[in-house]
Amino acid sequence: MQSSAPLVVKAWKLALIGVAAGLLSGGFGVGGGIIMVPLLVAVGLDRHRAHATSLAAIIPIAVAGAVAFGLSGEISLGLGIYVGLGGVVGSVLGASLMNRMSSRSLSIFFGVVLLAAGIRMIASGDSLPGSSDFDDPTQIAIAIAIGLVSGFFAGVAGIGGGAVIVPATVLLLGFTQHEAQGTSLVAIILTAIAGSVVNLRNRRVRPRDGLVAGGVGVVGSIVGAQIALGVDGRALSVMFGALVVVLSARTLYQAIRTPETVV
Repeated sequence: MQSSAPLVVKAWKLALIGVAAGLLSGGFGVGGGIIMVPLLVAVGLDRHRAHATSLAAIIPIAVAGAVAFGLSGEISLGLGIYVGLGGVVGSVLGASLMNRMSSRSLSIFFGVVLLAAGIRMIASGDSLPGSSDFDDPTQIAIAIAIGLVSGFFAGVAGIGGGAVIVPATVLLLGFTQHEAQGTSLVAIILTAIAGSVVNLRNRRVRPRDGLVAGGVGVVGSIVGAQIALGVDGRALSVMFGALVVVLSARTLYQAIRTPETVV
């Protein structure tokens, strides 16, 4: 009878994953989970633990990126907090459902929404007409709604939610690309904490792996943010849109290939 020893992922592999996620996070205002989750799966983690550990590792990475953008004045702190508060609710719901839901139809819907947002960002990074003229209560309501949607997907998929927050705040709230990315990281901090609390209670997080990847990812996040701040906003919008299109294509491909099962 064979004994199965607990999986131990080498620290250097986790460090490389953290650097890659950090660069993506700081460079595009996302949590980094869109690259961290598949890489954690590749080194041996099961899908649920990869999602949960990724979300935990995102916390220090997002903090580092937010500080970098904040020091350059590219953050709307108030609206970022409202997006984050909406994200807290969405993330808790998403993380709670992750262990028992059938995600194929949800993934297809998510992929289609991302595809539309990505194409819109590539074609034009400008805000929708009138989006910058909303009064404060309307802006707050939109920010909370953005947070709810992004947080739900964050909790389910183990991502920070920036792939939704960045294009949504540009299109619906009139943010510049840089401001959207900095504000997104503020919201992601709250979202990732909330989802991780649920995941820790469900014993899905691998604390050591999350600490190593997240700790090293801080360096990548700071470097990525500095690079992004030096890039023209329109060019950054096109690059972000391309990233989102690739993410949506990958999401749709995996969803179509995966049988409809309840985990």
